Amino acid sequence: MSERIPILDNLNEPQKQAVTNVKGPALILAGAGSGKTKALTHRIAYMISQGVQPWQILAVTFTNKAAGEMKERIKNLLTITQDDYAVVGEAGAGRIPVMGTFHSICARILRRDIDKLGRDRSFVIYDADDQDKLMKEVLKEMRIDEKDLKPKAALGYVGRFKCEAISPKDAMSQATTPRMQNVILAYASYQTALKKANALDFDDLILEAVRLFTEVPEILDRYQETWRFLHVDEYQDTNHAQYLFISMLAQKYRNLCVIGDPDQSIYAFRGADIRNILEFEEEYPDALRIKLEQNYRSTQIVLNAANAVIKANPNRPDKEMWSARKDGPRIIVHEVRDEKVEAEEAVLAAENLKKEGIPYNEQVIIYRTNAQSRLFEEACMRRGVPYRIIGGVKFYARREVKDVLAYLRVILNTADTLSLLRILNVPARKIGQTTIGHMQAFASQNRLSLWQTLQRVEEIEALNEGVAARIQSFTALIGKYQKLAEAVPVAQWTLGLLDDIAMEKWLKEDGTEEGEERWGNVQELISVMHKYDALDPHSSLMSFLEEVTLVSEVDKLSDIKDDALTLMTLHLCKGLEFEHVMIGGCEEGIFPHSNSLYDREQLEEERRLMYVGMTRAKTHLRLLLTRSRMLYGTVTSNAPSRFLSDLPDDVTEKRSDELLSAFAWATESGVKRATDKHIEPFRQREVEADFNQDITFDEMNQDGPTLDKGTRVRHKVFGDGTITAKRGDVVTIQFDNGKRKDFALSIAPLQVIG
Repeated sequence: MSERIPILDNLNEPQKQAVTNVKGPALILAGAGSGKTKALTHRIAYMISQGVQPWQILAVTFTNKAAGEMKERIKNLLTITQDDYAVVGEAGAGRIPVMGTFHSICARILRRDIDKLGRDRSFVIYDADDQDKLMKEVLKEMRIDEKDLKPKAALGYVGRFKCEAISPKDAMSQATTPRMQNVILAYASYQTALKKANALDFDDLILEAVRLFTEVPEILDRYQETWRFLHVDEYQDTNHAQYLFISMLAQKYRNLCVIGDPDQSIYAFRGADIRNILEFEEEYPDALRIKLEQNYRSTQIVLNAANAVIKANPNRPDKEMWSARKDGPRIIVHEVRDEKVEAEEAVLAAENLKKEGIPYNEQVIIYRTNAQSRLFEEACMRRGVPYRIIGGVKFYARREVKDVLAYLRVILNTADTLSLLRILNVPARKIGQTTIGHMQAFASQNRLSLWQTLQRVEEIEALNEGVAARIQSFTALIGKYQKLAEAVPVAQWTLGLLDDIAMEKWLKEDGTEEGEERWGNVQELISVMHKYDALDPHSSLMSFLEEVTLVSEVDKLSDIKDDALTLMTLHLCKGLEFEHVMIGGCEEGIFPHSNSLYDREQLEEERRLMYVGMTRAKTHLRLLLTRSRMLYGTVTSNAPSRFLSDLPDDVTEKRSDELLSAFAWATESGVKRATDKHIEPFRQREVEADFNQDITFDEMNQDGPTLDKGTRVRHKVFGDGTITAKRGDVVTIQFDNGKRKDFALSIAPLQVIG
């Protein structure tokens, strides 16, 4: 250690303050791209170089990957050539401090000392699947019908209680309804069952460590003496149980350094409590506050835009991010006609920058909800752009989407045995594997297909009357929709089918956010079907299934790892960076999400989510919005996101594919003149009608009255409306019900009404 180590080299002044002030409490407010990991690792390396024993230092991260990266950096700074890690609870061991997640550190503490609580140290840790199975057994023993309380919903409540460090006994005060009484009784029984199985779930790891410190003070004292210098990364993402764990360890020596950014607190739905970081200085009035405001990632233009958006949030620490990169392109705020054009423009922008030398790997499309990914996927496929989806199943590979498609394929072709087997018990009809085995035997004996077997189910002696009746009801359902498929377009009768099989209830009955999102994906599938409303019924079904089949066949593009455009939700982009960031759906009700519009705290988190998304961009940032959007099967015309109104005019370039767009030209000071250089209404490359371009309509009768702007027309699905624009063969119709759509006159079923 006598050799000089240039630990303080290449640090700015605030970073040096963070590194060298190692005694007492410290709050490091580290903005996006400000080098907080560098500051934290240099701080720990500096402490060791100044004589602090490595085993006296604890660093808590939120991912094992982050912990691993920090260890490697510290090894390099201290020129340690081999792994030599400190051991949890042991003084005098190792040259590299203990670093890890809350869960990994607490698991090691409990593995060593949980016997002090009367528990066996050979406990097992249950993962999510184990938890689900255990809760099912608990609810079964309690004779609680899954229709009244699903295991996942019960576990969701249990997780929230544990994040707040609330025991079953303490939770009883919240049992204000019969359902909540069942939840809390299930919580108590679940904990009993865990203990009986000598198991802990993930949340228990932290709670039991807190309980150990509380009930066995000498254990707490030992760890306080061991870890005299504490560091917590991403402190804005900690929940109450994690706060208790850290606070107890820090009580004795008060050498607690927390680092994070309140402006990037976006995980309240996971139990994160932003108050932990906002109120840190109230708990530690003598805390040193250091602000890391120099951004090493983005241009000043990007930062000016992001700073303006986040400033609207109240009660946040004053922090102004800046960059030495003063020059760069303006933020493009691009308004387009609808969600299909939005996707095409995003992918085209990625292609253009690829031609300029920015690889797809350095570009990302971000959206608020998973359901928005479908159009971006399809646009990538149509243009042959390789892509990957992070943190989500590809749209057409999602279970609920495949289930609906299987129904449609069977209605089109009952010989599709694979699709038949998929939907026979979806939603659940109590048709299990034993029944299918009996049918297979009957089919083999009589040389029948599965569909033929289903139609002769009453002849299978091994099946009881109840099972036979349910199968007959299923075949009657398929027959009903085979007839409807010949009479009306696919989107219309699919809505009836979903209602008949109670798909929404089945997907949402567990009461979880996952169920809501799965139903949202089914509704988004209906949006795709509406593209074929103007075709004859049989063609609409055929064309729709052809399209999604082709999409599925080229889905493998998303697995390309060498150079692919990234698609992901905003919640997953934190910690990442890209040369080019595109954020889709910047409209009220989409982003900010509709759930947040009447809740101040949720709306503030939505604003932080926008800030996180914007600050992923190094150089190019594009914000996209539509004048109308079909999402979840419904066409809406939402106002531009309120976040866009916060953007300074001098860093934005507003574009629109409609020359008379109020959005592209309006400003707070009135109407802009066309001479303003950064306002250039965008001219579309070509007009695209909302139908399958691969279908030919040569045989269709195109004769009829001339339809011009101002003509009143009637559409058999959308009702009466007025043509507001005409471009070649394409008209825009504003319907009396508030919807606005584009139609190709060659195929649209329009009737002039006056």
